[in-house]
Amino acid sequence: MYPKDSDVSARILVTRTDRLGDVILATPVLRELRQIHPTAQIFFLVQKQWMPVLQYSETVKLIEYDPNESIRALAEKLRDFGFSRAYVLRDEKKVSFAVLRAKIPVRVGPFSTLRSLVIFNRGRFQKRSRCKMHEAEYNLDLVARVQPAQSADRLPRAWIETLPEAHESARIFLLTHHLSPKSFYVIHPGSSGSSRYVNPSALEELATQLIRRGDPVCISGGPSEGENLNAFKKNVPAVHVLGPQSGIGLDGMAEVYRQARAVIAHGTGPLHLAAAVGTPVLAIFPPIFVLSEKRWGPLIPRRSVWVPPGVACPALYRCIGEKCEYYDCMDRFRVSDAIARLETITS
Repeated sequence: MYPKDSDVSARILVTRTDRLGDVILATPVLRELRQIHPTAQIFFLVQKQWMPVLQYSETVKLIEYDPNESIRALAEKLRDFGFSRAYVLRDEKKVSFAVLRAKIPVRVGPFSTLRSLVIFNRGRFQKRSRCKMHEAEYNLDLVARVQPAQSADRLPRAWIETLPEAHESARIFLLTHHLSPKSFYVIHPGSSGSSRYVNPSALEELATQLIRRGDPVCISGGPSEGENLNAFKKNVPAVHVLGPQSGIGLDGMAEVYRQARAVIAHGTGPLHLAAAVGTPVLAIFPPIFVLSEKRWGPLIPRRSVWVPPGVACPALYRCIGEKCEYYDCMDRFRVSDAIARLETITS
């Protein structure tokens, strides 16, 4: 563990400027730093689109990251805050160089590139693609030494906060669609290109079977997934759509997830959002090594993780397609198995 700052007005920066799932898996660091430095001011550099689920009030203040601003502009913005230390959870070129140019005295980050050895003056040697720990644990290891969890209930917990308006939006959504809390399932069929996914027809069949049993189903999606949601709705008219046209926002979606009986999703941001609000999840993962459950699994004990059975995947980083003898292994997803898994995690 790094020593505490002696100045009670110390300012600490944490950066994670990529996808929603990555940001959610970074939030345990915020809680850990809040405990280690109870009098410090903590700031989180993050993209604006994720801020609605990071409403920590004065506990942690947010700084908007603009992907289009220059290293110089970002450095000047950071310099004005007078940070005493920075935790760069992912070594991104622009962010890392901006932290250096901002002349932040203590710069903590993963030693994983030649650049990182120059920029960071404290950190850990990490090769995250080896998947020896969970991504959240790799993040926490930059703050205090971490040993890999031996079970899901020993993993860190994510930290999500929304404003009262989001709770009200979720309440209105449920009333409008005649849904009772904990009576419905949510299926998030997309993956925003960050993961291999099962054929949409399999998830449509899952929705159909759940609805036939009397269990309402919502399907969720982000701003770029409207077309996919429309296609799903066309094939399964009885589903309720929780998407861009709902006007509910990311924070409202999080609160609808909170009220769901369970969420079914690929290993992507919405999966981690559902786990962060404490809802049981059925997580769909490909067998590709760097996308493994060990590194990217949801941070919640009440979970079931589906990986294509009987597959010795030869891929380390990305699917090799028809060159693989198991292709397409994601077609091994079976609705009967999914329903059995849902019964297990919701009983």
